[in-house]
Amino acid sequence: MNKFYNENLYETIQHLDFFSQKDLEYVRSVYYKLYHDVEKICNFDLTNSFMRIEEANFKNRGENTIQTAQIEVRKRDNNTNKITEKFTIKPGTQDSTVIVEKYNDMLFDIIRLLEEKFRAIGRPAKVIDLAFHNFGAALPIHCDGQDIKTNMKRAKRRPMNHPNYIVQQYAPEKPKKYAHQGLINLDARADKATVVFDQWFPYSTYYDITNTVGTLDEMKRPVITFSKEDKSNFNRFGEHIRNITGKPFPHDDYLEIAGKDDLDTFKQIYPVEKLHGLSLSKVCYFGPPGTLISWDNKRYHMARPFSVEGTNGIGNQNRLMLQYETWFL
Repeated sequence: MNKFYNENLYETIQHLDFFSQKDLEYVRSVYYKLYHDVEKICNFDLTNSFMRIEEANFKNRGENTIQTAQIEVRKRDNNTNKITEKFTIKPGTQDSTVIVEKYNDMLFDIIRLLEEKFRAIGRPAKVIDLAFHNFGAALPIHCDGQDIKTNMKRAKRRPMNHPNYIVQQYAPEKPKKYAHQGLINLDARADKATVVFDQWFPYSTYYDITNTVGTLDEMKRPVITFSKEDKSNFNRFGEHIRNITGKPFPHDDYLEIAGKDDLDTFKQIYPVEKLHGLSLSKVCYFGPPGTLISWDNKRYHMARPFSVEGTNGIGNQNRLMLQYETWFL
């Protein structure tokens, strides 16, 4: 059977100076042009507030044509850093169409730059998703890559036959062989990081085994989430999680994820139980601007826990990254 994925995984790497200073200046300039255009669209009153583009996601599914743009924007209070207003530019809207048309060529300049540099470091691949990330909170444990059918992925409740689905319910008609994904530091602290695990799964899923279906970190995705109620059944969609340990997460690796944070505080933010069954591949530090971190698209990973709000939050400090996903050529 010809599988839609490779069993041999890309190495998890950090590559310094992936972007030159000239590259950085160009990519940042595209982001800040986008920021000012989005600011006009949102028309927030920014008196005593600041605006953060948390995500600006662009899909490349054709030749030299960006298919869609979705942009998540948050207005935050200058003093508390708490969200006071939200705005979303959704695919298919007039605002999204205007953004796509204006930025199509600039985004493809970035895509071509990435593909050229991937070839140079021995990771040739086609860039099919591109995004600017300046998150206000950490992402939960998940793997990206091949989605199941949209109507099932977006189901608010698990069907009665969960997790024993027939292939027609979930399998995409034309699956693509995903390659590697990653981040390039545009303007983020060098000591922030993405945590990459040894475990992987062929379809895009979440790993949230301390929560029940009613309390998931990602409430919109119960069908594609491995939760507490799954009782260690890590099989779904005709596949299984590879390398699952069935054991508590190693203490020394937990200390590495916690980093320089106060361990007691870190335990409250992110208890070690959420990592049960996983093992650490690498903590990928963002490093100085221009640094690439990259891992196989099927690997489970998460943002090292952080917050914008509170005395220990990053506030209006940038955590600006260029994110990408790729297919095999």
